[in-house]
Amino acid sequence: MPETLDNERFRLLLRAVPGKAIEYLYTHYFEGLVRLALKFISDRSVAEDIVQETLVHIWEQHKNLSQQNELPIHFYLARVVKNKSITQYKKGLKLQQNYAQFLNGNRVPAIEQTVEAQLIDQEIAGRIKAYINTFPKREKECLTLKIDHLMTTKEIATELRIGVKAVERSITNAHKRLRTWARKEF
Repeated sequence: MPETLDNERFRLLLRAVPGKAIEYLYTHYFEGLVRLALKFISDRSVAEDIVQETLVHIWEQHKNLSQQNELPIHFYLARVVKNKSITQYKKGLKLQQNYAQFLNGNRVPAIEQTVEAQLIDQEIAGRIKAYINTFPKREKECLTLKIDHLMTTKEIATELRIGVKAVERSITNAHKRLRTWARKEF
């Protein structure tokens, strides 16, 4: 197989031997597509998963995608990765908002809840906040800014005048500490 394939020859390969075509895409485009996904999300493993899902999508749609089309396949790949990355980013934002709502004493599902459920939620949120207040100063500051103010790691780093890696490390440690406590407590 030549080093590069033009659009028409690639689509012929996709029609004739889809496995080889997917292997070609993986070899030639995987890293670039991961870098594209990382522009929207910050987790490399999630970005790699998105690219893998895109390649599976190409495999599943190979009959349609092998038809003549003026648009080169790498443009299609980039569009799919971009759309999947944006969707993943929005899911992450929604999770952060739900987490912040819960810690602020609000129930996440938009259903009517009983007084008992409200009291239980408030008690749990209060216990979580009380435990967070026992964290080391930097971890508590970073986690509070992330949860209560929905700030990004870059914004937190700027606010606290520390490096982004230090913020990431503090938040990771705080989450680990919180998970360990929650397993014992609940």
